[in-house]
Amino acid sequence: MEGKKAYKVFRYASELRWKSGRRGIVCSSGKPDLEVSSPPEFKGEAGLWTPEDMFVASINVCTLLTFSAFAQHEGLEFVSYESAAEGTLEAVEGKYRFTEVTLRPHLVLKAQEHVERERKILEDAHAHCFISNSTSASIKLFPQFRAA
Repeated sequence: MEGKKAYKVFRYASELRWKSGRRGIVCSSGKPDLEVSSPPEFKGEAGLWTPEDMFVASINVCTLLTFSAFAQHEGLEFVSYESAAEGTLEAVEGKYRFTEVTLRPHLVLKAQEHVERERKILEDAHAHCFISNSTSASIKLFPQFRAA
């Protein structure tokens, strides 16, 4: 009989310092500081990263990095990966929450015959992205593939 896989537990830490108004600085040891604000629609400052931006970006980044790891594990190389992401924040039962995030990755592959394998790897990465799996928002994936 096969035993259960033992999973490790990981912890990630950050610190936050209020700067002024609705602006702050996110810090984490060994990483550059990140100036943050509320978005302008919530009386914050334009031009700064917001929690909403970071939420949507974290799903986009996690999908890319999971895909990259899975492709590497399968020995498949790709030429480029670019992805646009958009999140929908709306009031549900009187509270704002993300209800949907749409990812639109554009992948350039080394050869046309790799498209179906790469599509399967991307679907697997999408299903295993731990950031996506940590939210109740619907995460939709609309990839485009082309050969170099």
